Amino acid sequence: MAGFSENFQVLETAESERYVVAKRNIASGEQILMEEAYVTGPYYDADISCLNCFKESCCTCSKCSKAPLCYDCSSHNADECDFYRESSLDKNFLYNHFNVITPVRCLLLYGTNRERYDEVMRMESHLEERRGTEIWDIHEKYVVKPLLDSGAFDNFHNLEVTGELIQRICGILDVNTFEIRGNEDSPGMTMSNLARGLFPKTALMTHSCVPNTLLSIDGYANARVYTSVPVKMGEVLHNSYTRNLLGTYDRQTQLIEGRHFTCSCKRCTDPTELGTHLSSIRCTSCTDGLCSFHTDNPRWECNNCHHLLKREYVNEVMCAARSEILACPPEIRDLEKVISKHSKTLNPQHSLVLEAKQNLAGELRSVCMSLEPPHVPKQILKRKIELCEEILGVVRVLEPGISRMVGIALYEHHVALVELSRRNFDTTEFKSHELLDNLLKAENDLKQAVSMLLFEHVSTPEGQLAKRAMRELKDLREDIAEVRAMIEDEHLEKQDQGHNRKSNTASNGCRTKKFGKRR
Repeated sequence: MAGFSENFQVLETAESERYVVAKRNIASGEQILMEEAYVTGPYYDADISCLNCFKESCCTCSKCSKAPLCYDCSSHNADECDFYRESSLDKNFLYNHFNVITPVRCLLLYGTNRERYDEVMRMESHLEERRGTEIWDIHEKYVVKPLLDSGAFDNFHNLEVTGELIQRICGILDVNTFEIRGNEDSPGMTMSNLARGLFPKTALMTHSCVPNTLLSIDGYANARVYTSVPVKMGEVLHNSYTRNLLGTYDRQTQLIEGRHFTCSCKRCTDPTELGTHLSSIRCTSCTDGLCSFHTDNPRWECNNCHHLLKREYVNEVMCAARSEILACPPEIRDLEKVISKHSKTLNPQHSLVLEAKQNLAGELRSVCMSLEPPHVPKQILKRKIELCEEILGVVRVLEPGISRMVGIALYEHHVALVELSRRNFDTTEFKSHELLDNLLKAENDLKQAVSMLLFEHVSTPEGQLAKRAMRELKDLREDIAEVRAMIEDEHLEKQDQGHNRKSNTASNGCRTKKFGKRR
């Protein structure tokens, strides 16, 4: 870990909750923290997986005879292996109680790295808020009771391991861990998508639904934090713990259930969600209005005619839309139907409609990838471009500056734009100057995408996409140079009508073949 003391100052609220502020003015895109995970492990209720790399398990450690491993891994952490080997645990204990893995790793720090253990135990657990809740009872049944009944920690370095301590550790993990996302095709990849990591310093950053940092966690369980926008000295550093295209109600529910706090950021306190209207629904009294929920004097009020909607009506419309969209088959025709229907009852940018649009974009991408470029229907490409533009319009507001989601959407937009432009040129619907204009737009998309995705480590899917985007940017610039040369030839031909056009026809064929390879 590097950069913490230079960039951050840790402060406390009156309720003894810690947070961090910038110690200096920080430009957008600066790496302000790198931290290795203190503990890594599977998510709660994950399938049994290798304790070393978290891929699917198919064998057991030959040394301790208890830990699940995979064909590629012959061992796991030495201290952990020794603990299991010396314990009286049944050989099937970890297979029958896989949920104990990550809490056990936190407890093992007490014997292997007391400083790290103490830092982990200073992290927020929301123990009292969780007491007696559903998640408390789940951990009691599947983590606390199995560990205490096993006796594995009865004489563990003079540490009294109680149910209260285990519940506290479970709370720390639930509140503070981050997903570790690795790409299995990357050389040296050590983590998969099923893993989570505990990063004590990264976790000090408070939540905001409009974050000012970008968190990138690689497949080696290292967290890198960058500023996504310029940050002034004394400004609080924020990360986002929710999916940013969720509406306010869903985000707040997710934060209360998982993190045990209510967000009061500028987006959550704005009924229109910064003008995106992700939670607003159509007014029944006028044609142009959208009704948003106001927390002061609670009401659903139209922004145009100030008509008030009854809560019963809102709940009915929302429940119907949620049920239909969640149950919608992943078929293009079915998705288009629910999008059309609920764009009218809710609004085209409502979070539920955007979820359906994201699903549709994924299906269109699958169609594009399954066919050779000349055989992809033009309407598929046009629709993909429309969806990317609609999603980008919202995400740019919610994630200003450097954004992973914006980078991915820009990449997908450029792919469809290049292919559709090539096809329109081949069928003479586009003239050469129109082709050039669109290729330049695609180049701008791709440059922006690369500038955002370069913050992602090569061991992640987004890091792999960044490498691909850089290769395609080089090819696209060669295409642009070729089209410019063609336009220059056309100008010369106009000056000399008798000029032989065979060379231009040949170059047209080369260009079509080259563009046809683009995906």
